[in-house]
Amino acid sequence: MRLPTLTAPWAAVVLAVCAALQAVYNTTLPLSGDEAYYWVWAHTLQAGYHDHPPGIAVLIALTTALFGDSVFAVRLVAVLCMTGAIAYIRRTARDVYGEPAATLALVLALALPATEAGFTLATPDSPLVLFWSAAVFHARRAVAGEGRWRDFLLAGLFVGLAMASKYTAVLLPGAVAVYLAARRRDLLLSGRTWAAVAVAAAVFSPVLAWNISHGLESFAFQYKHGSGAGFAIRWDHMLEFVGGQFLLVSPVLFAVLALRAAVWRGWWRDEGPAFLMAVFLLPLAFFLYKSLFAKIQLNWAVPVYVSAIPPLADFLLRRDFRRTAVAGVGVALLMTAILKWPLAFGLTGKLNPHNRLHGPATAAAVVAELRRPGDALFADHLQRASLLRFLLADHPSVHIPTQSRFSEYTRWDWGLDFRAMHGLYLSTDDRLAELRRVFGSAELLKEVVAARPGYCTETYYVYRVGGPG
Repeated sequence: MRLPTLTAPWAAVVLAVCAALQAVYNTTLPLSGDEAYYWVWAHTLQAGYHDHPPGIAVLIALTTALFGDSVFAVRLVAVLCMTGAIAYIRRTARDVYGEPAATLALVLALALPATEAGFTLATPDSPLVLFWSAAVFHARRAVAGEGRWRDFLLAGLFVGLAMASKYTAVLLPGAVAVYLAARRRDLLLSGRTWAAVAVAAAVFSPVLAWNISHGLESFAFQYKHGSGAGFAIRWDHMLEFVGGQFLLVSPVLFAVLALRAAVWRGWWRDEGPAFLMAVFLLPLAFFLYKSLFAKIQLNWAVPVYVSAIPPLADFLLRRDFRRTAVAGVGVALLMTAILKWPLAFGLTGKLNPHNRLHGPATAAAVVAELRRPGDALFADHLQRASLLRFLLADHPSVHIPTQSRFSEYTRWDWGLDFRAMHGLYLSTDDRLAELRRVFGSAELLKEVVAARPGYCTETYYVYRVGGPG
């Protein structure tokens, strides 16, 4: 199978154009509740948070400092991180398999449905995918390539940054350690290896220190979040996770990738391909095992495909799977288009992946109309509280006075006397009785129905709570 190759400058142009188009597209969609929550973190930077490490907050703080508190600025993090990740994927493919594979790897990476989500949503997965890709590139060079000190140290740096972005990054050095034990035992006691470990530990140390000072609460939260209540096997969760991989990569390409993994002698005999497949299959196997006992979110597995795309590209080229490659890319692009423009493909209501993005803006507009000078603002959940703060022009503080899951809002609101406060409370439920217990007095001001063609109708309740207001 012959494929026109793109030199590095032309590959950079293609990536830049795709990134620019994606940045424009991103401004057409409101922020999700999680993205708004991470934006709030960016205004209260610290070395750790109850839910995640601080990587996403730091990057959003940088982009919003440059471009203001806007959808464009928040999501610029996603665009830049995914662009950088794809650049590293291409470089890895070129190093191991040559320029034709590098070009096809670039095409595959741009086409995958997982990439579309990565380009759009600014979440902890954004810096995770970037730093995971960079770590794979340098770690492959370090332990299965030239073995230069520079690559060992850079691999340690990027592993540390990945772990400071999301805790699942620990699976990458774990997979590398297994690879070393299987093929490069000489490196297990090497000074270069332990220097890389030291660099990673130093980068991650502020997050570790924060967790120690907070009773390991973030570690505990994520462990509980990714584990089942017991050891009862849940086949439905496992089947859902496996089926989800076809959505992340597209059915055709995932089937080819499974075939590539099965023909293991073809990749195990050479160090470069063996390394890439090891750091793909071992983390994926871990998630598959966990899916037997707990629900594993699809986005958790996205980084593992970083090291799978180069060998997938090489396999398609060497086996001359021309039609398969075209079909795989075509199906992937179709799935990506459906994710971008679901209404054009007839996906409405609960089938519309953008379903919950538009309602909060309608509710926030009503809150802005009803708000009086001196009003404090309240909400019933961290996502609505964060969106309310983002959507209102002056970005005021918002509190969560009613029962909700523990979050940074819980910490920020400690010590507040809500009975001495008054203002507006936004909820998606009838909470009148609870609000009267918390504030002493409360009344429903308006029931807001957010209706938009192609989307589920959402109902919000705006209450006036507290004394003199």
